[in-house]
Amino acid sequence: MGCCLPSCCWQAAYTRCCWSVCTVSDGPSGRISFHPLDWATAAAFLVYSSSVVVTPISLVMLARELGISLTGGGGVEGTRAALLVAALLASALVAARWGKPRSVGLSSIVLGFGLLAYAVAPGYGVILLAVAFVGAGGGVIEALLNPLVQDLHPRDSGRYLNVLNAFFSAGVLTTVLLGGELLTRGHSWRVIMTIVAVASLVTGALFLVLEKRAPFVRSHNVVDVLGHKAEILRHPRFWIFLPMMFLGGGAEGALTFWSATYIQLHFGLTPRMGGIGTACFAAGMVIGRLVSGWLVPQRLLWYLIFGSAVFGFLVTLTLPFIASIWIFLAALFCSGLAVACLWPSIQSYSIDRTPLESTSLFILLSCGGIPGFGAVSLIMGMIGDRAGLNVSLFVVPILLALLAVLALLERRWRPRHPAVTAA
Repeated sequence: MGCCLPSCCWQAAYTRCCWSVCTVSDGPSGRISFHPLDWATAAAFLVYSSSVVVTPISLVMLARELGISLTGGGGVEGTRAALLVAALLASALVAARWGKPRSVGLSSIVLGFGLLAYAVAPGYGVILLAVAFVGAGGGVIEALLNPLVQDLHPRDSGRYLNVLNAFFSAGVLTTVLLGGELLTRGHSWRVIMTIVAVASLVTGALFLVLEKRAPFVRSHNVVDVLGHKAEILRHPRFWIFLPMMFLGGGAEGALTFWSATYIQLHFGLTPRMGGIGTACFAAGMVIGRLVSGWLVPQRLLWYLIFGSAVFGFLVTLTLPFIASIWIFLAALFCSGLAVACLWPSIQSYSIDRTPLESTSLFILLSCGGIPGFGAVSLIMGMIGDRAGLNVSLFVVPILLALLAVLALLERRWRPRHPAVTAA
């Protein structure tokens, strides 16, 4: 079988290419080396993740103060997710106009002001308005952080994406522990919102300072950006990766959002223990992402994705049946290990499997992950109001089982016409 056309090899990292097989080189296998913008990206992941979990850990106290139901609490997350998606869709145009570092910096500032408004909100309506700004700022951050890492490390993005995404989980871990402790000691949830808001403003300023240290990346005009998105939407394999992102984001969001509330309501424990529960899940994600980032080469990403989905299905299936808080905490940790790699690995793997522009592809895939994160949280809240949160936990293993099926389908699927696939 002869070598394929040059268009098949869209990255210099590819070392072998033909009609049916394209194998990616792992790139340098030495130690991970951080660029200054990598550290800023880590800080942005910390702050962004804190903005995601401040509502879940505060939900019981917030609901008592403002009279919000579980469905209303899920509605806050649903509103944030809806604005995130809108911002995601516009983020490629924003990045093309101002560049990724400046766009992330300005969006962090918008996120910070949204959280400040949240902190002083007198009622549910104002909270939803504040969450709109939180979603708009967070959407651009969510959209552009991983493409920025791809620009910084184009030959070995899978490792760096997993390592830097570990800071998202580290932010969850820190926020739920400190937030749970503050709430247990009698401090208001508004104090936690204010702290995260200030951290977001500082992070935004850091990106603006480091903007000139970004690597050169060819800018695109509006026509280019829209053309890239149209090309992606026409690519059949994208429509397998998109629901995979929805399912992976939904599984991660479900346990991130509802773990603390479930522990407080089902086991009758304090906000401190609720925070510890979410922290166990986040700790599993931190370890899972760091280990997979350091040990799993780019060419093994599919096995990592499929194995994690199967393991996650088996672990999360036990959650509704656990009666001991200590066993439940251990199961949450294992659940974190299982879902840790899904989001960054699916995005990185999609670059290997398609000849598509990475920034627009990452953004459109996030448009699957973010709705999964928000919609599943809302659905679980609705199930919780009607049948109890214990029943709603069955949603998570269903999501992971479907993800494993899609991973198998993606691996085995061959287009009718010759196209590039991975070994």
